Amino acid sequence: MSQPLDTLAPTFLAYLRAEQGNQDIDYTIPLTPLRGGFETQIYHFQLSGTHGAWAGPLILRLYPPRYGTRNAVWESTVQNTLAAAGYRVPKVHLVCTEMAVLGGAFFVMDFLSGAPLIAAPPTSVPMLLGQSHAELHQIDPQPLIAALAEQHIDDRNYRLQSRFDELIRKAPQHPRLRPAIDWLLRNRPPEPAQLAICHGDFHPLNLLIENGMVSGVLDWPGFVISDPAMDVATTLVLATIPIKHIAPQLGIEFPPAAVEPFVRSYFEAYQAVRPLDKTHLEYYQVFRVVKALIEGAEGQTIWQHPAIVADLVAYVHHVTAIRLALSANE
Repeated sequence: MSQPLDTLAPTFLAYLRAEQGNQDIDYTIPLTPLRGGFETQIYHFQLSGTHGAWAGPLILRLYPPRYGTRNAVWESTVQNTLAAAGYRVPKVHLVCTEMAVLGGAFFVMDFLSGAPLIAAPPTSVPMLLGQSHAELHQIDPQPLIAALAEQHIDDRNYRLQSRFDELIRKAPQHPRLRPAIDWLLRNRPPEPAQLAICHGDFHPLNLLIENGMVSGVLDWPGFVISDPAMDVATTLVLATIPIKHIAPQLGIEFPPAAVEPFVRSYFEAYQAVRPLDKTHLEYYQVFRVVKALIEGAEGQTIWQHPAIVADLVAYVHHVTAIRLALSANE
């Protein structure tokens, strides 16, 4: 996807020296790969010979060439607008869209300390998740819309319609899911007048905690401006259905009996910050479940786990009465 680390590190350092006109810049912490980037390569580093934010711990996020420049511009704009609004996201200090420099577009952002929220005491996880989620949905989306327009990013890219367009495009490839896809298209609810900034992948592995508080929210490529119920529904699917089955791999306990208290605590924390119209919540949960089944069919291993597939199929039936003829191997 990109250069080996032994060539990437000096190439990146030379770029920073040239960009800042300072040949004294050097690594105090060398470029170190971090786990966690599914679409990107992520590296931690720190510099000497510089000042301000550049003197602290930093992250390099490097995109594969097939992404072009859009995602780097997109995510950095989202993060900086939210950071300016006081939300806990890494501020971006440099964006490079010259693909030849490192083999793909990239940006440099603050390193946020903390541990994944999933490592917090079990009773704290849903409360912190719900509170932080509601705080996001409280932020006025207009400054972000304006910032994206300044970057010449068409609003069709971050409206919910783009997700439905993708669903329609993929439907012919997944005939066994067609009854559920048709149900979604037939029953699509109208969006409310008041839309919110939605993360699109808001779950305990994408939040960091430090000293009992959320210190950062990561990974923004799936953001949309839409009905907050859609974002909440996505979180409910991600934070309950797969977690029951992969909890041992994460070193945590989350038996089926823990799901209901988790959801109740999440809602209590969320609604202590802002109200939530739950009218279309089940619809959007089905939307995310069908998306998960498509992702599993396309190779995402988390959604190929037999017990997880069974739960996804069961949820579709629970809400729609549709019985999908589907197994983990299809």
